[in-house]
Amino acid sequence: MPSSSIESRPPAGGMRQPLRLIGINLAVFVAIFGLLEMAVRLFNPDFNDHRQFRETRPAIVLTDIKMPGMDGIELLRQIKAERPETEVIMITGHGDMDLAIESLKLEATDFVTKPINDDVLAIALKRAQERIAMRRQLRDYTDNLKKLVRKQAARLVEVERLAAVDQALAGISSAFKGMAGDFEGGIRFFNEMPCFVSVHDRDLTVVSANALYEERLGESVGRRSWEIYADRRDKPFTCPVARTIESGQGQRSQETIAYRDGSRYLVMVHTVPIRNGRGELELVLEFAVDISEVARLREELRSTQDRLAALGLMVSSVSHGVKGILTGLDAGVYLTRSGLHKQDIPQAREGLETVGQMVERLRQVVLDVLYFAKERPLSWQPVDVRRFGEHLLETASPKLRKHAIELVVEGAEHPGEMEADEAVLATALFNIIENAVDACAEDLSRPTHRITFRVGSQPEHVVFEIADDGIGMTPATREKIFDMFYSSKGRSGTGLGLFIARQVIRQHGGTIHVDSAPGAGSCFRVQLPRVLPQSEKDRRSETPSP
Repeated sequence: MPSSSIESRPPAGGMRQPLRLIGINLAVFVAIFGLLEMAVRLFNPDFNDHRQFRETRPAIVLTDIKMPGMDGIELLRQIKAERPETEVIMITGHGDMDLAIESLKLEATDFVTKPINDDVLAIALKRAQERIAMRRQLRDYTDNLKKLVRKQAARLVEVERLAAVDQALAGISSAFKGMAGDFEGGIRFFNEMPCFVSVHDRDLTVVSANALYEERLGESVGRRSWEIYADRRDKPFTCPVARTIESGQGQRSQETIAYRDGSRYLVMVHTVPIRNGRGELELVLEFAVDISEVARLREELRSTQDRLAALGLMVSSVSHGVKGILTGLDAGVYLTRSGLHKQDIPQAREGLETVGQMVERLRQVVLDVLYFAKERPLSWQPVDVRRFGEHLLETASPKLRKHAIELVVEGAEHPGEMEADEAVLATALFNIIENAVDACAEDLSRPTHRITFRVGSQPEHVVFEIADDGIGMTPATREKIFDMFYSSKGRSGTGLGLFIARQVIRQHGGTIHVDSAPGAGSCFRVQLPRVLPQSEKDRRSETPSP
């Protein structure tokens, strides 16, 4: 097919970039051209000349699987090698289903079957556009996080620069020697400095201090040298001034000082010995620079970097899972369409069942990601434990029935009440139940399986146990089961379910423990306090960092 270029008017609000159709049989192209209503370019199916592709950088490519010369599968490989972000939609006949499935494994966006249905093609194009938009949003979000990290790093460097006084201390000490006989006159030299400056004698007594010292720390003259240090009041001879007098050398250390209003701040302390004409240490000059903002920025930077790293891991993990789900959905849709077309009801049912399974997997992925991404305080409310357990099992019962798993309920008949965020806690325990169901479903060594749900009642605690007789876990798996993004299910899991469960349980002041062995099933034991003190609620209410 010779190269040609055809332009049609793009629709209002349509794709900004023209859609390029590469390698489509001309008859197929004529059939779909009127539907697209956007700029279209036909390329020669021989892809050996990459120059055209690089110049046009198409966002979406439609290609027939079977073509003269290079086939669609090889074309797909070359496109993904050249520009992975290009979305490729395959056109195939009913007899090419194996090739269509192979194309999805090679990261094709979708496939449509001949004869081409306008609605099916429109859905495929919309899906491709949505993937492009989602990728752009993710890229923007990641770029914004990187910019935030760089900004915070710059702020950190600037604040730390203010604390870098070491190089000036020797000169200041030398200049201060001439003022040693007039403490009050000498210390006024430092009144404009944004740090705490004080002079101490060999008896560890403050003999003079600058204005900021007096303003923030209280009356200074006659005060003992160690009294401003919040954590050294019971260890007087370990303060920086005492160490300087003992060693004869200047000291540099990070300390916590107490302001006159009782608040505490982190400071970087520098001391300089001041000697008399005979070279004897007579006084100690002490500088203290408030670095609380530095510490806060360090923690904020670390937290942002951790979130950025976690985001990268999450995107990688979830992308694998979603890719598998989309492949399964495509296969289910094809089976359904084909069954309906041939009036093969069993095949159509099989397709619908596959779609249902994939939708359930996608639901869990979305719930896990939403919890991971959203930070919010817990909503503490009184919870009837028995009613909570009944509601939880009702939610899990469809999945239990689907896998023909027997449910056994044991434990206290009247377990009473506890305080919790019911919705969040239910998500955590449901994740554990789902893990138990999956463990049973993977075990093909026995025809039936059982999950036992126990509720234990203690005066100060409520205990939930979820035990299964599934495949069990090795010691290595048991060690990693609560790690973020670790999944023993391969690409079928996000690796967030049990991680989230543990985080939620910790937020509620509880603990989670698992006993398991290969072939012997697993038992998860969750212990939760009935009531947390308000101070503990406030401390634990924010979603913990990964």
